[in-house]
Order: sequence, then C-alpha cells, then structure tokens
Amino acid sequence: MTAPRTGLAGLLAQRCATDWSTHFAAQDQDRMRGVVRAAFVDTTACMLAGRDEPVTTQVAQWAGLRSDGDAMPLPARADESALAPALAALVNATAGHALDYDDVGLAGHPSVVLVPALLAVHEADGVRGFALVQAYAKGYAVWAELQSRMTVHLHGRGWHPTAVFGTVAAAAAVASARGLPASQVAHAIGIAASSASGLIANFGSMTKALQVGRAARAGLEAAELAACGVDASFDALDGPTGLLAALAGPGNARLEADVEEGFESTLLRIRPGIKKYPVCYAAHRVADGVLDLKAEHKLMPSDVTAVDATISATTAGVLRHHAPATLSEARFSLEYVVATALVHGALGLREVDERSLADPAVRALMPLIRTHITDTRCPLEPSFAYEDRVTITTRDGTIRDSGPIRFARGHAQLPLDEAQLRDKLWACVRADEEALAMAALDRIDAALAA
Repeated sequence: MTAPRTGLAGLLAQRCATDWSTHFAAQDQDRMRGVVRAAFVDTTACMLAGRDEPVTTQVAQWAGLRSDGDAMPLPARADESALAPALAALVNATAGHALDYDDVGLAGHPSVVLVPALLAVHEADGVRGFALVQAYAKGYAVWAELQSRMTVHLHGRGWHPTAVFGTVAAAAAVASARGLPASQVAHAIGIAASSASGLIANFGSMTKALQVGRAARAGLEAAELAACGVDASFDALDGPTGLLAALAGPGNARLEADVEEGFESTLLRIRPGIKKYPVCYAAHRVADGVLDLKAEHKLMPSDVTAVDATISATTAGVLRHHAPATLSEARFSLEYVVATALVHGALGLREVDERSLADPAVRALMPLIRTHITDTRCPLEPSFAYEDRVTITTRDGTIRDSGPIRFARGHAQLPLDEAQLRDKLWACVRADEEALAMAALDRIDAALAA
C-alpha cells in the first residue's frame, strides 16, 4: 500500500523535528558550534554597525523602540525590552542588513535572517546550547534544499533569495528551536511560504534591508501561528502552484518530494562566508583584485586610464547602479566600489561613506570602469562566474592583470580567522564601545555553550 504523500514541507519537517544531538559525534557538534558561533558574532557585529542607519531607526520606532540618545538601544531585546520576539527579529535583521556587511552563502545572506530570529527565541524562551546550534543548522539546511532545486537564478528573475528562502528557513529554525512536532513544523513552513517575498528592484533602497527584516519576522510568526494551530497546505512548497514553481516559473524547479541523506550535515559541507567589505558581495572578488593590484604596483588614482572587470551576467545585474546618487545605491555599484578601492586602498566602514561618494577623485574614476560578461558558472556560488578577473590599464599603456579570482576573501574556501572576525566586530562599534563588543561576545558564547 502506498504511503500517504506528505509533500516536501512534511519531509523537511520530519528531519527538522528530530534531535540532531544523536546524529553527530562530539567532534562534529563542536565543528558545527564553531560555524554557528562565527555566524552569531558576525551578524551581531553587523547589527551594531547598522543600528544608526536611517532604515533601522525608522523601523525601530515603528516597532515601538524609541531612542534614548544618539544611538538606538540595539541589538533589540525580546525579553525586558517588552518588544515581542517577532518585532525584535524585525529590527535586528533590518539593522544587520542595513550596510550590506553581513555574511553570505546559498545565493543570499543566511545568518542575517536566522540569527535575529533565533536570538529572539533565546531571549524569550531560554533556548540555548546545542538546541540553538542545531536550530540554526536546520534552518540553513532547509534554505540549501530549496536553493538546490532552482535551475534558474532567482536574482535573474527579480527575486531576492534572502527575503524569499530566508522566510521559510527562519520558520523551520524557530519551530525546531521551540520543539514543535513535525506536523506543526510542516505548517510553519507552509505558512512561511505564503509570506516569502523580496525584490531585486529594491536593491539600493531602504527596502532591501527591510525585506530581510520582514523575512526574520515572518518566519518567526509562522512558527508561532503553527504552534497556535494554524495549518497550511501539504504542497505549499512543491505543488504545481507552490512556492518553488511560483518563484522559478514552469519547469525551472525540481519539485520531487525527496530529501537526500546529507541534509543534516549541510552546514558542515557548505558553510557561510564572512564579508570583508560593506558593499554588495557581487563586487567582492573584483574588489580583492583591485586592492591587490593597487598595493602590489603602488598605483595612484591618477595612473589609471581604464579598469576592466569580467564577471557573470547575474552579478552584473545585481550591481545595477552605474551612477549612484546615494550611498545605498553605491553599495550596488561596481563603479563606486572599484573607484573607492583605488582612491583609498581599503574598503572598510570608514572608506565606504558619504564623503567618498562625493569625493571628486572617486567620481572621476567611476566612468573608467568597464564590465565584461563571461558565461561560466561557479558550482559553489551559482550566481557567480567560475572565476572573475580584473585588469587595470595605466597611462603608460601597461596592463596590470589580477589573474583569475576564484573566491573572495572571507569565503568558506578562504575563511577569516578568529582574530579577523574580532577585528570586524571592533570596527563595527565606536571607539568608546569596546565593552559593548566584549559583552556581545560573552552573550553569544553563553548562549551557545555546551
């Protein structure tokens, strides 16, 4: 007799509702904890860096969190602050993505959705230790499963994967953290599928960060609603009118209801990368190449007559602002990123600011940057070319060539170490706030401790 069909949501829910502490040996649990800790530290750094951004303060005020001074009291808390967990997740995820400095993976930004949602659950319900670690890993695995089923780039179809798949991933993570049974985890996933949305058209505006904040909030609310008894269709993900087909278009997504055996180890196989620069990740490979060439050859901005960058069509489409008028647009402008790197020799928070956008030296270089498209594809980062490349032509006719650039620094294949991660955290707080950064580290270590 054929078993009743449960749909993809049901199969994912069964895997997420299982306790993974018996699935992994102690050594692998420690490895997973290390990856999750880095994700929590990096996301908290980005939340602190983005707390004073206009989109953060406006969303925080809308949520009921008022400023007591020059800085918003963030990260927002879901306990004594009286913010509901879903609103704390909204504010913190918005702050974490406001500068586009948060980590990358799975064709999106996984931690900026998962970490704020799980921090809210930790604060409200006391979920901690490996329960918190595996909840992140489960949400991440759900995201990876959905992403792997796409045979087209969501970016190319106008969808923002972080806001779309992040909503479903956050629902699975929160439902798992709260120990919901498989049936309710499946409903949480289905509810989240109806809330999943986010557009590439809003890149370069406040709404890019807002749609990430809404993903964290909607995912958490989906888990709460499922716990209250709200149900969803069993084929909300993989049905002919479900999320995957709706996003990808007819015939562009694998809809079979199956989940491979490697699901539980997804995070150990495909870990997120930490961003070195507070600009769109699509520009990071080229930025590395430009900074290396500038340092190696001691190039001055006045030396440069042309910069030629070879990238994929998808990343070129994401870097859509060729003459940015605002700093938000500039983060999605290859011309601005390259020109700023050439002028300053660095791309940190101090260099990527309103002053550099208005700098005549930066503006003079921007028209010299040219983009070329290659049709190769990276199997680990499908929206990227297999390799990027950049050349810089100088006034004497010399062409400086970066050679092939396979991964950006900070990628899982070129990870930042603990010292570099801490350096990023310190750079994300003001000079007099080192105690705040240390308190954030202590809070994270206590939450994830075995």
